[in-house]
Order: sequence, then structure tokens, then C-alpha cells
Amino acid sequence: MDDRTENTPLRVDFAFRRLLAEKLEGHRASFCTQCGACVGDCPAARYDATFNPRRIVLLALYGAADELLGERSPVWTCTNCANCAERCPQQVKPVDIIIALKNLLADRGREPEAVGKVVEAFWQTGRTTQTGPMVDKMRAAYGLGPLAPVPVEEVRALVGPEPDEEGPVPHSGDLGPTGAIAPWREPVLTPSNDPIALFLGCLIPSRHPAMEAAIRSCLSRLGVPLVDLPGISCCPDPIYVKSRDATDWLAVAARNLCVAEAAGVDLVTSCSGCTATLSEAHHHLREPALRARVNGRLRRIGKEYKGTSAVRHVVAHLRDRVGIDAVRRSVVRPLTGLSVAVHYGCHLLKPSPVMAVDDPYDPGVLEDMVRALGATPVRHRSWALCCGKACQDEELPSAMMRDLLASVQEEEADVLCLVCPTCFGQFDHGQARVAKRFGADFHTPPVYLFQLLAFAQGTPWDQLGFDRQRFKPEALRRYE
Repeated sequence: MDDRTENTPLRVDFAFRRLLAEKLEGHRASFCTQCGACVGDCPAARYDATFNPRRIVLLALYGAADELLGERSPVWTCTNCANCAERCPQQVKPVDIIIALKNLLADRGREPEAVGKVVEAFWQTGRTTQTGPMVDKMRAAYGLGPLAPVPVEEVRALVGPEPDEEGPVPHSGDLGPTGAIAPWREPVLTPSNDPIALFLGCLIPSRHPAMEAAIRSCLSRLGVPLVDLPGISCCPDPIYVKSRDATDWLAVAARNLCVAEAAGVDLVTSCSGCTATLSEAHHHLREPALRARVNGRLRRIGKEYKGTSAVRHVVAHLRDRVGIDAVRRSVVRPLTGLSVAVHYGCHLLKPSPVMAVDDPYDPGVLEDMVRALGATPVRHRSWALCCGKACQDEELPSAMMRDLLASVQEEEADVLCLVCPTCFGQFDHGQARVAKRFGADFHTPPVYLFQLLAFAQGTPWDQLGFDRQRFKPEALRRYE
């Protein structure tokens, strides 16, 4: 992390301590007992001995601005997995301190080039991925229309504070569980034929339109009515955009929720990153002062967040509103004998008081879905490890992916099932790069859950985009 020795004096910057305290609603680091729980469950610390969330919290408490805000700041190694927020017995949530430090670094122009490119692309277009005629042509191949334009000027109008705006950035799970925050504790099926708005984000519509087509096909066969919302932007991205300015990020997320509220529908997400952003926004904005602060920005564009539209991942919607039995009945092509490794990723499950999808330490919703298709789910030994995409270190994500892929391959599964398009990219073309780098024979095809469900419901193999993958799920062909 740095060149400090035990005899090197620590320079305390009291102005930095006050600044960080303002960002964090009081100096939350002072609650840290240095127990090390955050380190024991941190994937970045496991693969990089110089990264230590416990030490980052301690340096924040001491006000060590030179180390935390210097050119060699360790915070960009964080994978944003929220394991520390889940584990911390004192609710310090080191990831929140790290995000606040990233915001301070961004204010000083000290953010990685990759972060800057993604953030600038968002503020230019309202999306974090490129669009254009080629994207629309690819979408047309799956029977999808062109991407609707984003009212970029309206999105940009939310940037920057109101003259009297003050207060902390939002944190992961500050309000604690209320109401039906933890449905996995006592699952209750609440059937509903109300229409929902499918929030597809950026990656699926522009890079993986076959996934969108599969989701729409599956939900139609299950009798779920869909509403397409005009004017939706990127969620925005919970890694890069949030790293630049957490309050700008929250205001844009609130705008998307306002669009759903105006239509009188709930938002159902299909990307773990979108789920993280919109669920966090919905959770944080229950706090009156923060809601008033964000609504001050929304007034610039004639909107007001009221909190009337819920946010659910589409997997949770199927479990809780449609039912696993209904999914099972929709299958016309049982995938008996198919071995399916499952990968949950990070943002689907954590922090659990916010995401409310499943038990973060022993989830089962993906296994239940795979069984409903007639297939056999397999939990590989590294199932809880994240793909490392958020880490801005070149070496660490490759090492994480090497171990993940080896863990999957040990199970000799036919396919790897996941629900996050970012993880999908890591496991498809990223799998080829990691295999080449480490001289390994990795070859497990990744499959987005709804591609697998659509196939089991009767959609032909060649209409699900499998031919565009680096690793193609040829094992499915035996069921045609």
C-alpha cells in the first residue's frame, strides 16, 4: 500500500478528517474496533497483500490524507463487492468509506483513466455503452426495436448541488431492515398480474440483445405484462459513476425511479449493477432529509421522488410474484441431465438489507430456478467469489477469474448460469483471455439464466444468441 515503516511518523491532516466526516455523516471510522472481519472476507485482500480495508479505515480515522488521497491511494483496488458491509459487526461499512475517498480523489482529478472514460460517456449520452446503427441492426436480428433516445440534457441538469445543499453521501444499508426487507427469511408468494417496467440497463440492450429478447419471451410465456418506459437512462453505473460523485449518482437513479412512479409501475431489473443502484436509491431515499436533498435537484427538471415504485430483480419477481411452480409448468423441453454451475456474483445479494433477494451466505434462488428447468444445479467451491470487474488493478481480477474458472471446471458442469451481464462478459471473452494468460484449458460456456429458461420453454438454440459467444453451450443441442 505504501512505503511506511513502523518508525515512520504519521502526519495527521485534521482538515481531511473534518472533510471525510462531512462525507460520512460523522466519523463512522471511529466505531471500528479493528477486529479484521472485513479483511477476512475481502476478495481484494485475499489476492493483494497490500490491500487492507481494516487499515484503510484506521488511516481514515487518523486523518492520513497523504496516503489515502495520494497518487498511490489503495482505494481503487476495492472490488465494491460489499462483503465488508455485510460482515462488519460495528456497521462501519468500509466500502462506504472507500467510496467517499474515491469521490474526494475524483474531486482532485485523481481517478483511473478507465473510470473517467465510463463516466464521461454516461454524461455525454446517458448510457455507459455505445449505441448506433450497428447496435440497432443487431437488435433487429432478435426482433427488437432500436434503442430509444435518452433525454441527456435532463440527466445532466441533475449534476451539482443546490446552493443550500448539505449532508452526507448515501451509505449501504444505513436505515437497516424495515418491512419486507428480507423475503428469504420467510418466502411468501404474492401473485400479481399488475404490469411491470423492465429496466434493462445499458449492457443488455446494446451488447447482449439476445438476453433482452429471452427475458421478454420468458415473461410473456409466464403471463407477466410489461411496460416500456420512455426516457430511462443508465441506472447509473454503481461502480464508476458512484465513484465520481455519489450524490450525482443518487439523483440520476431517483430520476429513473420517478419515471416509473409517473407510470404507476414497479421496476424489475435484469442486471445486478442496475439492481444495486436502484435498490440502494429506493432504500436510501426513505430518509426524509436525504429525500428532500435529492428532490431539490429533481425540481430542476420538474420531478419529485415519492417512493411509490418498488425495485426487484427479475429473478426475485419470478420467485415472489410468479412462482417457481409456474416457471416449472412453462417448461416444454426439460433439461434433464444437464449439469449447471451457478454464479451469483456480488451485487445481486449484498448488502442484504438493501438488495433483499436472498441469504447472502447461503442463497438458493438460482438453484431453485435451475431445478425448475429440469437441470441439476452445481455449487462450485468459489461460488461466493466476485469476478473482480470493479477492481482497477490489472493483475488482481485475472487471478480471481483464474481461481473462479478452475473452481467451475472442477465440477465438470455443462454450462455456467448467471444473471449479470458484466459477469457474463468476464466469463465469456474474459475466460479466453485468462486461459491464454495462465496457459489453462478453461472452456465452460456461460449462459444468462433467461437464455436457459427460454430454451427450456421451446425457443430454438439458434435464436438465443449463443452463436455470438466465445464459448458456445453446445451441450444444449442434445435437447432440441
